[in-house]
Amino acid sequence: MKKGASLPSILWFSQRTAHALAGASAGWLLSSLSAAPLINGLLPALSASSTLLPLQPRARFGLGLQLTGLALLLLGALGQLGPSPFWPLLASALVGVGRTATLLPMQRWLLAPQRLNLAWLSRLGDAGGLVGSLLTALLYPLLRSTAPQFAAAALLLFPTLLLVSSSSWRPEQGSAPAAPVGIPGIDPRGAFQGLLFGALFALLPLWVRTISGGDCVDFGLVLAAYGLGRILSLGLPLPGWGIYAAMAVLLQATSWLPAWGSTALFVPLGALAAGSDAHLVDPLREGGSGAAEGLVRIDRSLAIGSLAGSLAMGASAQILGLANARILIVSAFLLAAVLLPRRPAARA
Repeated sequence: MKKGASLPSILWFSQRTAHALAGASAGWLLSSLSAAPLINGLLPALSASSTLLPLQPRARFGLGLQLTGLALLLLGALGQLGPSPFWPLLASALVGVGRTATLLPMQRWLLAPQRLNLAWLSRLGDAGGLVGSLLTALLYPLLRSTAPQFAAAALLLFPTLLLVSSSSWRPEQGSAPAAPVGIPGIDPRGAFQGLLFGALFALLPLWVRTISGGDCVDFGLVLAAYGLGRILSLGLPLPGWGIYAAMAVLLQATSWLPAWGSTALFVPLGALAAGSDAHLVDPLREGGSGAAEGLVRIDRSLAIGSLAGSLAMGASAQILGLANARILIVSAFLLAAVLLPRRPAARA
């Protein structure tokens, strides 16, 4: 960590915690309003679709949209908007658009000299995801609803809102001039990775609620186990296809173990996922003024893949039944292991 990185670290960690907390809680709220897999698959798809919009990178505007979406989710959790799934879908779309508009200027500011580097940014992101998942589980018992989670997520975003609203906010310092977020191209491996994990997590809240008979605490613990695995990633010496094959075996094994055992398997699953994600960021490790743009390109690629994976899984489970969702996911990871080249592509 660089000198003077305390404030950037706190702000990025706070944002990532808020996003993880809001995303998980919105998924759980929607699963309580509709048992249709296709509708539940729409939520992560709408959140990811914001990356396709040619948005100008405006941090204050983006944070305003995120807080508006969280306010709608809070009202929905309190039962003020009725039982329609439309409102959480709309609110999640607003949060997604706001996050996309905020991402590039925020990462330019974070990666400026004397602040953060890519490795620390990644560690903070994983730590924020873990804490957000734990808060999803820990806050739910307060009211037996997701209202406390959405209120906490909004509070976690306020420090960043104060920063971007101050006169000292200079996101362009040390970076190239701002450009529309929708311009970056696609990283094929990132899109492929997003496809698999978009399919995996699209129906997880509905699965925990209806198939496993769990509640939001159980759901949050599953996500926390995955987040813990990402932090504990050991960089296992596996080729890309071997990582996906190992994840397929772990996912299938969740059907052979009791609930606590299935949850525990998400720890090695997260470790394997983190190792695969690290390959996406490796070309950016040298830094430079294009590092923030490279991260946005990867993030956009992951989101586009997640959009396709969420819709595909929602539609497939709607036709074949939610009970068959696990075998669909396992088959997708096995197919990935078969289709991936046996030799890693040469780096430029």
